Amino acid sequence: MGSGSGGPYGSSSSGSGSQPFAPTYHVVDTALENDKADPDIYDPQKGYFHNPTATALSNAIDVNRVVIDGKRQDGSITYVLDENDTIIIGNRVNPNHPEKHKRAPHPTLIGGKDPQVQCAGMITFHKGKIFSINNDSGHFRPNQKSMEKVYKALKKLYDTNPEVSDKGFKWR
Repeated sequence: MGSGSGGPYGSSSSGSGSQPFAPTYHVVDTALENDKADPDIYDPQKGYFHNPTATALSNAIDVNRVVIDGKRQDGSITYVLDENDTIIIGNRVNPNHPEKHKRAPHPTLIGGKDPQVQCAGMITFHKGKIFSINNDSGHFRPNQKSMEKVYKALKKLYDTNPEVSDKGFKWR
């Protein structure tokens, strides 16, 4: 449930729902309106909550593996490329209702009233190593061309941590 998985937010993987290529993307109007209707996601005074697991990918590397909250990452989690060329990753944790497994969409990786990103999607790990990355975000619906920016950010990461990617790493 949430960004990139269909439902009220759609998916950008097919490209049909993506926004025109831009330097940054705002949350699309339909997703923002849905979120404003849910006080556990969006507060009129503060905007989106800030996901407590949000961390820069470069800060989550521990001995050539990606680790969040002491656990080696395995499977898919959300990411955004912020305006400073930082890839921010995070598990879908909603501090307002963690016991109910409420959704934590892409904008919560930054938080605030008008989070902007250069790209957003899902990043998949295999035994703590980057396996694949895409632009599947129903909230931001970044254009496929924005993946070039993500590649540049990953290249900087690889230059200092070449073992952080899985041997089978692939772009979706």
